[in-house]
Amino acid sequence: MIGRKRATIIAVPACVTALIVGGAPVSGEDSGPVIATASGKVRGTVQEGVRRFRGIPYAAPPVGEWRWQPPQPVSSWTGTRDATKAGPACMQPEAPDMPKGTPKSEDCLTLEVTTPARPGRGRPVMVWVPGGGFLTGAGSIYDPARLAKAGDVVVVTLNYRLGVFGFFAHPELGDSSNFGLRDQVAALRWVRANIAAFGGDPGQVTLAGASAGAMSTCTLMTSPAARGLFQQAIVQSGSCLTSHPAGAMGTGVGAISSWHPISTIRDTGQALAEQLSCADVACLRRKTAGELLPHTARFPLLAYGTGLVPQEPAKVFATGKQAAVPLVQGNTHDEHVEFTLAVHPEGITARQYAAMLKTAFGAAAPRVERQYPARRFRSPSAAASRVFSDSGWICPSWKSGRQHARKARTYTYVFADPSAPTPSGQPLPAHVRPATAHGAETSYLFDFPDAPRLTAHQQRLADQLVGYWTRFIRTGDPNGGHSMTWPRLDTANTALKLAPEAVRPINVKTTHHCGLWF
Repeated sequence: MIGRKRATIIAVPACVTALIVGGAPVSGEDSGPVIATASGKVRGTVQEGVRRFRGIPYAAPPVGEWRWQPPQPVSSWTGTRDATKAGPACMQPEAPDMPKGTPKSEDCLTLEVTTPARPGRGRPVMVWVPGGGFLTGAGSIYDPARLAKAGDVVVVTLNYRLGVFGFFAHPELGDSSNFGLRDQVAALRWVRANIAAFGGDPGQVTLAGASAGAMSTCTLMTSPAARGLFQQAIVQSGSCLTSHPAGAMGTGVGAISSWHPISTIRDTGQALAEQLSCADVACLRRKTAGELLPHTARFPLLAYGTGLVPQEPAKVFATGKQAAVPLVQGNTHDEHVEFTLAVHPEGITARQYAAMLKTAFGAAAPRVERQYPARRFRSPSAAASRVFSDSGWICPSWKSGRQHARKARTYTYVFADPSAPTPSGQPLPAHVRPATAHGAETSYLFDFPDAPRLTAHQQRLADQLVGYWTRFIRTGDPNGGHSMTWPRLDTANTALKLAPEAVRPINVKTTHHCGLWF
């Protein structure tokens, strides 16, 4: 077993509005379904078999004095609020998966509710937390119509504060941080209070997400503040053990973890204040969002040792103190391939590959190279992708899944369709193919703006994923219908491989050499 060193903190590359919430009322003669929430009425749309309600505020705008404060209650409005358009994304840098021209604002704490168009009550609910490395992303870019219609479920997608706006800390703020996570908890509380009006069951909520959304989900499984707000969880392409060794994210880049003691993040916040010539938080709150945004990549981090996250989540899973909720957790087959390409666009030589392994694993590098010799792969770049996919993504998910299986039903998967669209939108080069990139399975569950339509064979696999996911949302068990039986993760280390040629069980420990890593 290769030991894991504690990761060091690094920076990883990824307009103020009125304080009164409510938006412009719409006329009572306007068409569209109207729902009465606890804060006021909202009018949505009916289109292509679903009802949509967009841009609903679940917390007050976190601007001015409310920047770096816990989310505050929404002010009620009179009349009927227009809920036909998405709210702005939270402040963030440009990213390939965000449609160009997407409005961005600090006033961004909104969510969307999508339901089947046909009447219904007590439907199971999925709350989707978007990914983006805690620096980018928005719930509005995920269209869950397929899930809602095929599974007869209600889907909620949300925005939360990101980067310097969502995960900043400072000595003056004490142990307050994780404002983006606090936003997610506030959204879950909104769901508990309001989702019945949309036909959902507030007692049957599945919290789900991919990448940063997955790491948010597993973190909230360890948070006392989130207990009882969701009854099941889906964790895609990330886990509370996800981490990356030195060099995996670039030459000279140290080991990376997304979880750090609050004191470490406070030090980073203090350093930012000094850089901006601010003696206190009040000064930082007077800075415009545009002045802060260039520093956002210094805060892609979750703090522990706080009221919201008292302990490091990995330790909570190790001791079995996380919420005992049924769990689906898994990865794509080649999680790290686009990260490898991003930091080594010119490709990796055999000599560089050996040096990378030495940097990452020290004295254990020869053992790793014997298990992953470059000659067995299409290229040294493909070999490096495989090493870092197994060691940093798939096997940590397997281990945390094994830990959780002692408490509740746990189902693990590996998604392996090398034809799947990449989240970046760029085709993978020949020297690393075939490969299935990080987050690729999300396009089999959601539709995205400007994304290509799935081919017939991709759609067949997508239908199977939607079936597994929505059965789990409905019952806590993905099995049913005529699909291949998905075994629970147990002592046999069984995962379900989701591939176009066959959906079948595999031994994830042996297939991905997890005994080497843990």
